[in-house]
Amino acid sequence: MQKSRKILGGLFVLIMLVLSAQASEGYKNLFVTITTDNLKQAGMGVAVAGAFQGAGVKTTVLIGAEASHLVLKKGNQEKFGPTGKSIRDMLISLSKNGGTVMLCGMCASFEEITTEDVIEGAKIVTPSDVAGALLAPSTQSLSF
Repeated sequence: MQKSRKILGGLFVLIMLVLSAQASEGYKNLFVTITTDNLKQAGMGVAVAGAFQGAGVKTTVLIGAEASHLVLKKGNQEKFGPTGKSIRDMLISLSKNGGTVMLCGMCASFEEITTEDVIEGAKIVTPSDVAGALLAPSTQSLSF
């Protein structure tokens, strides 16, 4: 267990270094897709998004599929070890710092999630909203 935490921590640092270098080379936007509710994978995706938003990169996080419940106001969520926050709290922080949090509209419909169910700052979006953010000039995309 301790070894996997060290590996996860090292991987997180490596991703941050690589993405920081890429961001300084002209990427103005980061688009992160999260479709898993696996705490380690989803947590890493939101943590990376938050770090880039904090560094001045316009960041959009698209939540969908099994991860859809991560944007719900209600329900218990574990804390992501490296940050000590739940993914919900990390998404709220991202939004308050100017980032965009999108919930796939098709996934929301399938799960019967409405705008009243989601955290402040999260928007239920259409495929064309996703395309607009993903295809914006100077956008780097990541999937978790």
